[in-house]
Amino acid sequence: MDNVFKGISVLALAGVILLFALRGNQSAAKTSEKTDNSGAILQKDGDGTTSSGLKIAYVRMDSLVANYEHHKELKKQLEQKYKSMEADMARRTKIFEENYRELEKEAKNLSPRELQAAEAELMAKQQELVRYRDSRAQELLAEEAKLNAIIKKDLDEVIDDLAKEFGLDLVFTYDAAGTILYGKADYDITAEVVKRLNDRYAASRKK
Repeated sequence: MDNVFKGISVLALAGVILLFALRGNQSAAKTSEKTDNSGAILQKDGDGTTSSGLKIAYVRMDSLVANYEHHKELKKQLEQKYKSMEADMARRTKIFEENYRELEKEAKNLSPRELQAAEAELMAKQQELVRYRDSRAQELLAEEAKLNAIIKKDLDEVIDDLAKEFGLDLVFTYDAAGTILYGKADYDITAEVVKRLNDRYAASRKK
């Protein structure tokens, strides 16, 4: 019985694993103070051309994901799926725990062979529940990967358009996990990228 009881604690990991699936979608939108020169790299000269030389820009990813409407919608859907899975796991875990308590009460009335068989059946149910938990967690991870792929595709297309329009040579991402420690506001094109992303998303929803 002790081994079966210890198995229940494994189920407590369900919430942790499912929360892990949302790890990339819970960051707060911390944005640096913008100045009048923000995005100045996208300004054209008086004759309608862009200045010569290497043109570098960056995008603040935390601000982008916090303000891109399509990302917010997909994130909301993912969170709803997580809550549904969490409730399902809680229900299944409760049933398992009730089965354990019932067996604990009846143990004194069972023969050693009957008790051994009952424990084996309960352990099989526990293993099945763990497999189910892992399967649902993998589903969430797959959904997150799909979300990230959609956002990356949208971002790549907008960046490509901006690079061609303004002659950008390099565009970096600026986030907590990146290597850029400081970026002058002139090279921050986040606001323009978000605007174009939201305009494209709004147009696609009207079709």
